[in-house]
Amino acid sequence: MPLRETEAVVLRTYRLGEADKIASLFTRQLGRLRGVAGGAQRPKSRYGGTLEPLSYIRLWIFERENRDLLRINSAELIESFFDMQKDYRVQVAAQFVAEVADRFLPEREANDRAFRLLLAVLRAMKHSGEVERPLVYFDYWLLRLGGFLPDFERCASCGRPLGSEPVYFTAGAEGLLCGDCRPSQAQQFGPREALTCVVSHCQAMLDRWLGEGKPSEGLLETRHFLEQLIEAHLEKKLITRPMLDEV
Repeated sequence: MPLRETEAVVLRTYRLGEADKIASLFTRQLGRLRGVAGGAQRPKSRYGGTLEPLSYIRLWIFERENRDLLRINSAELIESFFDMQKDYRVQVAAQFVAEVADRFLPEREANDRAFRLLLAVLRAMKHSGEVERPLVYFDYWLLRLGGFLPDFERCASCGRPLGSEPVYFTAGAEGLLCGDCRPSQAQQFGPREALTCVVSHCQAMLDRWLGEGKPSEGLLETRHFLEQLIEAHLEKKLITRPMLDEV
């Protein structure tokens, strides 16, 4: 059982018996995995607050053959995002990011770009207090890195080029729809130029976008569209998504 060192972001934790804890982790070197921290729920645990959700940590783990769960040997805190919980809206947005990463990212598949994306988005919400642009940026790049980002230039149903007319999206669709292909329950996005503008901002650095002042038109519609794409590929509803709209 070799001892491995890696950086990680804690996505979720679960109780295991009276004293132990299971942590779902997205690691830089090993990808998404789950590990058991023995005694982590005891009052004087050696882990302290390092295994709180959304903590950025360095940890040492034992890999066990033919076991899904790894054993966490020790951990140290690199950066905490605990203070974000003072703002309920930011807290919910951070929980959404953690849930999507926990469900969307493949297990045991290292992805340094996705790891850096996760940290960049959490830090942007922590320092700016804004959620809409970081969430859109996160959704866009997660879909792009996973190879699921659709063609924004053509209708996902008929393939016709989309012009300046309003475009539509609906749950289960894998892209934008033209007026002729939209079902009755489809949501209108509005002019495609609004989506194009938001997408162009996503292709730059997030800090630069946040420094440009007022958010772009069509930001909320873009977020809803990208979230529906994520749910379509997950084939399940996200628990935190309706919570975002409530706040």
